[in-house]
Amino acid sequence: MGQSWTRGELIESPAIGQTGQGNIGVHSRQEQRYICHVCGQTFAARKGTVCYRLRTAAETVTLVVTLLAYGCPVQVIVVAFGLDERTVQDWQARARQHCERVDEHLVQQPRDLGQV
Repeated sequence: MGQSWTRGELIESPAIGQTGQGNIGVHSRQEQRYICHVCGQTFAARKGTVCYRLRTAAETVTLVVTLLAYGCPVQVIVVAFGLDERTVQDWQARARQHCERVDEHLVQQPRDLGQV
């Protein structure tokens, strides 16, 4: 059984990690929330992303993280976007953690390579 965080609470659902089985539906288009048809829990569209619970537009966060990835100094981003240095550092840490989770899920999992 999988586990996930939703609205600050740990939930468990047998459907976590399953894709393409129709177990996720739209709960509220306006609020961008979805519902798990297996366990009944709702979750935000940004759940599990770098932008989860951020009020800044995803495009801005993506642009800032991209600039950081290409070596742009934090101080330049702070001045250019009018952001607080701690905010930029938080976004960078979120992006690093997200990349680590994606790597663990997609790259480090043992796979049956069949015939190589």
